[in-house]
Amino acid sequence: MSEIVVHCTDGEGLPVRARRGLVEPIDARVTRLLGLALPADIGPVSEIGFAAQLGAMAAASKAALASDLACYLRWCEDTRIVPLPAEPENLVRYISMLETRGAKPATVARRVASLATAHALSGLQERGHAPTSHVMVRAALKGLRRRRGAAQRQAAPLRFGASLDPHTKGFTLTALLGACGGDLQGLRDAALLSLGYDAGLRVSELVAVTVAHIDPHSDGSALLFIPSSKTDQEGQGAWGWLSADTMRRVGAWLVASAITEGPVFRRVGVDRRRLRAAVPPMAYEAIPGHTRHWQEKLKGKKAEPARTVYTVGTASLSRQGVNGIYRRVALSAFDQGAGRDADRQSRGGRARVVEPFAARWADAGSVCRRRGRRWHCPGAPLVVAVDGTALWAEACRQEQCCGACTLSHQELKARNRRPHRLGNVVTRLNAYGRLRQQAV
Repeated sequence: MSEIVVHCTDGEGLPVRARRGLVEPIDARVTRLLGLALPADIGPVSEIGFAAQLGAMAAASKAALASDLACYLRWCEDTRIVPLPAEPENLVRYISMLETRGAKPATVARRVASLATAHALSGLQERGHAPTSHVMVRAALKGLRRRRGAAQRQAAPLRFGASLDPHTKGFTLTALLGACGGDLQGLRDAALLSLGYDAGLRVSELVAVTVAHIDPHSDGSALLFIPSSKTDQEGQGAWGWLSADTMRRVGAWLVASAITEGPVFRRVGVDRRRLRAAVPPMAYEAIPGHTRHWQEKLKGKKAEPARTVYTVGTASLSRQGVNGIYRRVALSAFDQGAGRDADRQSRGGRARVVEPFAARWADAGSVCRRRGRRWHCPGAPLVVAVDGTALWAEACRQEQCCGACTLSHQELKARNRRPHRLGNVVTRLNAYGRLRQQAV
């Protein structure tokens, strides 16, 4: 008996995840934590200024601020000190506590930066309170980076075809696409991986892709409009190129899921029922007295074929959902013999597009600008192309970039240098052409 496959596109069959209590809005959480941190005799805080500064922050920045404030308030409660305005000596003790608990330098720097934001939101900086800029606080952060090192763990890049080197870790896009099944979930996963690879999208940009953002061309390729991103908070927009192979995968997913508008990548619920054999009717005297469901045995039951129901949601995937897809596909590819055991981790949407271009062009600027990768400067992809550090650094020096390849973000701000900002694909191509003419 063959299996029955049913596709539902109304989203009503998806399981509803129960929320644990009421979810506090992020703005309300930040306001509540700041209210707990400020003393009662601090004086009035400008409501207009507070709302203007809070409205200029992204949702992820507010969530990070709330998390860092909660951590700082717990430490202040344990040590019985006044949270705000903070004293430089107390901040040095706070940094030492975070180091003792094993926090990395990047985490400690972010928590200190959140305290600077808290002072600005509450108007304390205007009153002369800027403890995070004190020389002893900066020295404590510098000493922490010196002791622990400032290098961060970077996920291995994802390359398109075969490995560039047999000893280089990481998966290839071909291996991950081969690990995607032929069912509805597999079609979605293959389209998501291929589109994210072509356009070099972050996870937050992937979940925001809609059908209206894709502009197909007659040769089978397409342009993808990216309305906003992490580096484009004001929504100037950018364009990314999609290959014909990617468009075939996206088209197969859209046709199978019957999506004509709205978000492209959505949840797919799977309900599988096993094959159930027929139950012949039994005589009443032959049924044991302690048997459950005796009426079913008395009347018998028809055979039921295997049944699989796929339910497509109406809302876009969450960022956590995309990370789960990366991880699941990577584990499936690993089980099929691709990659190494250390590579069983989810892949970022940006770190996977650099190394193949670094292997083809010994020019950081061309990788930065090619196909709308939207990096600020030629030195930015250096953190991904680990094997070509010296070559890329030399290319950055030749192109006189902003120096982000050798300077940390804090040092970059301290030296008052602005990264190169390229608005759209035309600007990138023009800049790339000028660089090539200068090289000639």
